[in-house]
Amino acid sequence: MASDLLHIKDSYYFDLPRKLWRVSYDSPTELADQVGAWAVRNDADYQDWEADRFIDQLSKIVSSPHALEHAKEAWLHWQHADERRHGRPFDQYVQDEVAQLQSDAATWVQQQEIDSTNPAQTYLAEFPSEQFEWMLDIYNSPDKLTEWTEARQRMDDREVLNEYLESPRGDWSEEKLAQYNFHLSGKVFIPQPLATLKNAYEAQSGFAISRYMIIEVVVAILMLLVFRWLAGKIKDGGAPKGKAWNLLESFLTFIKTDIVEKGIEPHESPKFMPLFWTIFLFILGCNLMGMLPWVGSPTASFAVTAVLALVVFLVGTYLGIQKFGVLGYLKNLCPELGLPMYMAVVIVPMVWLIEFASLFIKHAILAIRLLANMVAGHLVLLGIMGLAFGAHAATETMHAGSWTALSVVAILGTTVLSFMELFVAFLQAYVFTLLAALFVGSATHHH
Repeated sequence: MASDLLHIKDSYYFDLPRKLWRVSYDSPTELADQVGAWAVRNDADYQDWEADRFIDQLSKIVSSPHALEHAKEAWLHWQHADERRHGRPFDQYVQDEVAQLQSDAATWVQQQEIDSTNPAQTYLAEFPSEQFEWMLDIYNSPDKLTEWTEARQRMDDREVLNEYLESPRGDWSEEKLAQYNFHLSGKVFIPQPLATLKNAYEAQSGFAISRYMIIEVVVAILMLLVFRWLAGKIKDGGAPKGKAWNLLESFLTFIKTDIVEKGIEPHESPKFMPLFWTIFLFILGCNLMGMLPWVGSPTASFAVTAVLALVVFLVGTYLGIQKFGVLGYLKNLCPELGLPMYMAVVIVPMVWLIEFASLFIKHAILAIRLLANMVAGHLVLLGIMGLAFGAHAATETMHAGSWTALSVVAILGTTVLSFMELFVAFLQAYVFTLLAALFVGSATHHH
């Protein structure tokens, strides 16, 4: 089983055992060419060099250049003050600090009931800060902000990176390159012809191709091949033959009778079958991908589950409006309550508002339900596997019998939960498709 964190975190690479994919970069230039410029730009030494360049350019922009004398030390302190800021470059530090200043200033001005057109400036007048003053000086002047933005954009050019690589600081030691080769071994990076990456998990600009995207395309292609094969078998109307054909026919019958017809009238179900069969098999395929070593489950990403729920919402809304019209569809959100007029005037609008809100809420919950169930299983597996790693870390002081007991618990626990996850993969595909059928059925039928 692959690392469970990799099943719930998207990335721009596939992770394999280091022994299967070893790399050996001889220089930072080769690292930048083969992996991407971001691999060098995120290095602490490069960011230190880059900070000096930024400060030199800022000295020509800000009103008081002497205020920049301690800017680099302030940036380093800001990095180390919070582990989440580790590796953030100097320009990101400036952007984040200004945003934090503006947020704090707006809150303070509101609490003090001060009428101010520039809360940040008012806040600094009360709480002076040399670093914040030069940052705000840039953001308060459109011309200076334009110069600063252009400076940040120029720093992203490959020519600037080449200056660093050609400088003495770009001559990395063998020990440093060995560390990079060790950590990058096992990582098969996805080519990004349409995007610039910020790191292995974030895109800086453009359209980046992630691991989950490739997995989804693979699932879609497999579905297309299966559908074409099955269509070729049934086009003559013959009886199902063979295990694969009978299995797919059983799936089809199950989805029709136990899913679609639970929410839609049986005589109308055939026209909805292509949609719900596709949804079911796509979700099932994505879920099962999470059971394969070194792959991952796209349904552990909210972006994927949200789009699936959005498809259900749009289909239901479109078909409902097509059948009843816009006003009829909106009216159909509220069921017939059979109330007398004097009560209906008050209660029906309230019920309609609740039902209108629930139209969006239930589709959001549809996405979150699938996401949470797919993530939860991997997190539990990760926790149990943590027992083994924790025991391994304590082997010097741990009794052999305790080590053996924990190892058995970890192995048996992960095995049992893996089988449970296999069951959950099928169950969540069923639940999502069933709820989707109920939502579409409610949108296309009178209540």
